Amino acid sequence: MRLLLGTLFIASTLVTAACGQSRSDGSQLFGDWTGESKCSGTNPSCHDEVVIYHISRSKTDPKKITIGADKIVDGKPDFMGSFDCDYDATKQTLTSEFTIPRTGGKGVWLFKIEGEKMVGTLTVFPENEIGRKVNVSKVKTPKP
Repeated sequence: MRLLLGTLFIASTLVTAACGQSRSDGSQLFGDWTGESKCSGTNPSCHDEVVIYHISRSKTDPKKITIGADKIVDGKPDFMGSFDCDYDATKQTLTSEFTIPRTGGKGVWLFKIEGEKMVGTLTVFPENEIGRKVNVSKVKTPKP
């Protein structure tokens, strides 16, 4: 009996470790996520959007994760662009810092992953103002 319990303990430890390794690279995020991106702050040209994020491994840096973003316009996806993010497996976050071309200011996307949901903010500097709030869920792909 003791041998059986020891074997079960080792087996469960190995399974847990293997699952942890497969998730530490962010691959559980890969796929499509959809939801809302709402304006916040003082930008008068900002518009609320329904979005689809396509999340995958970066083609330029295998340590990063790429988010390709579409907004839905007249019922169809309209590609807005893509950006690479740093993934922190411990904090379950994606972050991306960038320069805003038209103003020279800075922006930071911060997404917090909560299982099949992800909430995020876009903070713009030097104003230190949240310009967008995002709430998306992972799209479930039907099994064949």
